[in-house]
Amino acid sequence: MLNKLTCFILISAGLLTGCSSLRTDSLPMDTAITYPDATYTPGELNGATLFDLLTAELAGHQRQYDISLKNYLKQAELTGDRGIIQRATRIAQFSKDQVGLEQAAKIWIQHYPEDLEPYELLSGLFIHQGKYTQALPYIERALVSDSRQILLLISSAAEKLTIPEAQDLNDALDSQIELTPKRSELWITKGVIERRLSHPDKALYSFDQSLRYAPDAVPAMLQKADLLKELQRYQEALTILSKLAAQQPDNKQIAVLETQILYKAGKYATAAKNSQALIQNFPDDQQLHLYLALLALDYNRLKDSRAILEPLADRENDTSAHFYLGLIAEQQENQTLAIEHYLQVEHGTNILQAYTRVVGLLKGEEHRQRIDQTLTTAINKHAELGPSLINLYADWLRSTNLKQEAIEALDKGLARYPDDITLLYARAMSRPESELAQAEKEFRYILKQQPDNAMALNALGYTLTIYTDRIMEAHELLTRALQLKPDETAIIDSMGWNLYKQNRIDEALVYLEQAYSAYPDPEVGSHLVAVLVKLNQVERARKIFQELSEQHPGNPFLKDMIQSLKDAK
Repeated sequence: MLNKLTCFILISAGLLTGCSSLRTDSLPMDTAITYPDATYTPGELNGATLFDLLTAELAGHQRQYDISLKNYLKQAELTGDRGIIQRATRIAQFSKDQVGLEQAAKIWIQHYPEDLEPYELLSGLFIHQGKYTQALPYIERALVSDSRQILLLISSAAEKLTIPEAQDLNDALDSQIELTPKRSELWITKGVIERRLSHPDKALYSFDQSLRYAPDAVPAMLQKADLLKELQRYQEALTILSKLAAQQPDNKQIAVLETQILYKAGKYATAAKNSQALIQNFPDDQQLHLYLALLALDYNRLKDSRAILEPLADRENDTSAHFYLGLIAEQQENQTLAIEHYLQVEHGTNILQAYTRVVGLLKGEEHRQRIDQTLTTAINKHAELGPSLINLYADWLRSTNLKQEAIEALDKGLARYPDDITLLYARAMSRPESELAQAEKEFRYILKQQPDNAMALNALGYTLTIYTDRIMEAHELLTRALQLKPDETAIIDSMGWNLYKQNRIDEALVYLEQAYSAYPDPEVGSHLVAVLVKLNQVERARKIFQELSEQHPGNPFLKDMIQSLKDAK
C-alpha cells in the first residue's frame, strides 16, 4: 500500500536534508518540472507521486509549508492514500492553513467516510469560523464518537448562535441522546443550548440529567449553579457551590461564581470574605483583583471595594485602580481626593474618562486656569488623545458660557491636528448664527470627506431648519441621516422639528414623542410643547413644561416653552 511509501518518502527526505543544509538554494521550488502523464492505481507507486512528495518534504524542511501542503493535497486527491491524506492534514494544522485543512478533511471523508477524525476537524473548524450551519452535518457525525472537544466547542459558541442554528443543534443532540442517553456530556451541552433558546426549565432538567449519570461532573454543577443564579434561586446555587468549593478549594471559577451569587443574595460580609480569600490564593492575578473590586462597587460596598483597590493602586505597572478610587471618593463627596486619584490614571482604557470626571468636578470660570493647565499637560502626555481632550476643553468652555473662547480653543486644536474631523465638527457646532455660512462650509467639508457621516448630516440639516428657510433642503439631509441611523434620538428630534416647520404637525408629533420618550431634555421638550400647543393639547404641554422646569431650572429652552404656552392663550 502507498502508506508504506509515505514512510519511505519521509525517511528519504530526512537523509536528503543533510545535503540540503549545505545549499538551501539547490532546489528552486518555483521551477516547472515536466514528466510523463502518470496512471494512479490504488496501492501502486508512480514517479509523479514520488517526485511531488519528495519535493513537499524538502519544502517543509525549508519552511515553505505552502508548497509542501499544495503537493500533499494534490497527491492526497489523486491517490486517496490514507497516509498521504493524514500527512496533508497535519501540515495544514501545523501551518494553521484553514483552507487547506478544510480541503484535506473533505478528501479524507471522501475516501474513508467511516473515520471520525475528519468530521471532528471540520466541526471544530466551522464552529471556530462561526459557520454553524455548515458545521451541523459534521457535528451530527462527530457526536457518534466520545467527542468531548466538539461538545466543548458547541458550548463555548452557544451565545453566538442564532435561534434557528441553536434549534438545529438541539435537534442533533436529541437524536444522539436517544441512542446514548447516559452520556453526561451530551446532556450538559443540551442544557447550554436550551439556555440559548431561553428554555430555563428544560436547561435545568438537562443539567440534572448530566449529574444523574456523572454526579461529580464539575461543568454540569457550575452550569446548574449559574442558571439558578439567573433564576434568582440563590440559596440552591450556593448549596451546590459550597459543596464544590469544599472539594476544590483552589478552583478560581467556582470561588468567583460563589462570590457573585453571595453579592446577589445580599450576603455582603461573606462575599467580602470570599473576595479576600481569592486575592490571597491568587496574589498575582491583578485582573481578578480589579474584577472583585468592581463587583463590590456595583453593590455600593465602597469600603470593601477600596480595600481591594488601594493595594492595586500601589503597584507601578497599572494605574487603572486610581480611576475607581476616584469614583469612590466622588460618591463620598470628597472632590479633592477624587481629582487626585483621577489625575494619577496614566494607563489603560480609562484615561479620557478620568480627565472627563476632573473637568466635570471643576465647574465655574474660576477654575479655568487649572483646567487649562491640566488638559495642556494631558495633551502633551497623551498625544493620541489630543483631539478628544481639546474637544473636552471646548465643551467645558461652552458650558461656562465662554463660547468665543471655545472656538479659539478648537482653532488651536485644528492647527495642531488639521485633519481631525471631530475638531472640525465641534467648531462648526460652536459657531453662532452670525457665522452660519462658515459653519455650513465646515459641515459640507466633513460630508465631502465622509458622505455617510450621519451626525454631520443631522447637524447641517438641523442648522438649516432653525436658521434658514431652506426647509426642504434640510429635510433631504435629515432623511439621509435617518436612513443611516434610524434610532438616533438627536436625528429623530431634528426630523420632528423640520416637519413642524413644514406645518406637518401630526407627523411631527410622532417623531417628537419618540425623541422625548428616549431623551426627555429641555430642547426636545420645547419642540414637543410647541407641537402639542398647535394640536390644542395644552394641558399635556403644561405638564411637560412643569416637569422640565423642576428638573432643569434656568435652562434657556424653558423660555421657548413659555412662549409656546403664551401663544396658546
